[in-house]
Amino acid sequence: MQNRSIPILTVQGTHREVGRQIGEAWRPYIRRRLEHLRGETPRGISWEEALHQARLCLAYTRAVYPQYVEELEGVAEGADCPFDEIFLAMCEELREPAYWRARGCTDFAARGRATVDGSTLLAHTNDEAPEREEGLVILRVQAGDEPEFLGVSLDGLGISAGFNAAGIALTGNEVSARDVRPGVPRLLIVRAILAARRLGEAMDVCLLPQRASNYNNIIADPWGEVYSVEGSATDYEALYIEDDILAHTNHYLSPAMRHLEADRNDIGGSILRYHRAMRLLRENFGRLSPERFMALLADHADYPASICKHGIQSVTVFSIIIDVTHRRAWIGPGRPCETTYTEYSL
Repeated sequence: MQNRSIPILTVQGTHREVGRQIGEAWRPYIRRRLEHLRGETPRGISWEEALHQARLCLAYTRAVYPQYVEELEGVAEGADCPFDEIFLAMCEELREPAYWRARGCTDFAARGRATVDGSTLLAHTNDEAPEREEGLVILRVQAGDEPEFLGVSLDGLGISAGFNAAGIALTGNEVSARDVRPGVPRLLIVRAILAARRLGEAMDVCLLPQRASNYNNIIADPWGEVYSVEGSATDYEALYIEDDILAHTNHYLSPAMRHLEADRNDIGGSILRYHRAMRLLRENFGRLSPERFMALLADHADYPASICKHGIQSVTVFSIIIDVTHRRAWIGPGRPCETTYTEYSL
């Protein structure tokens, strides 16, 4: 059993001050990430071309979310790194070829009759390259007049899942679409969702017209409203939770979105995890709790490409269960079958 917990970094102030504090505290991991970044540009695109494309995205982002550009400028100042490289790190869709294979992530949601006490719960595994686990950090951020939020970050650059003091929670999945374009990077869409005070605001962010691409964003509020918003750059489908349970992995479920799948012949593992997740939700209906989800996230069906992933190029680097109703979460590093979860609350 893995007993270590993920470090937590608490920051507050203006957006620039918050960014500077993150950059200073997580400088070694941010610098290491930028070093790796140079080897991640798609074949046929130079480093200079990647930076040029990122500058196009920056122009859109300054127009829509100047506060988050200031936050990243603060990160660059604190880490003593070039801002254009920091921003490129946030433009992960530009670094992926169209056929890029999604590394994974499995998500569950349950509410009402499905949970032991009627609360709304989200559960998420985050699958990444094994070396990314070392740079994990939990960010507790109070930026300007936005709601305080708590989120899990890889190397201090971007958030993968979290919730805020207004009761808005976010998890989600990588989906690979064929319509990526210059626009606001999806990692900054995630950042904006965590600043939402209502689910309607979070939904508006998911549907931002100027987006470069999108994740499948799972958003929820304390009223028990849960949506899985399958997104791309030019289209979306908002899937509402049905019969009090929901699951999603790394392919489009909506027939209207399937034509945007980058490679429909490369989603077999995602299909298997999705149906396994739905089966686990049905079999545990009415008994779902944070503790039960800890066990479900450790599921090894189709091992090593299971919900609890033990691959070589891709493994589960952290998992999280969010009690949206009570604004608390349980987060554990590494594989769910080995981890010890730590509870956090706002």
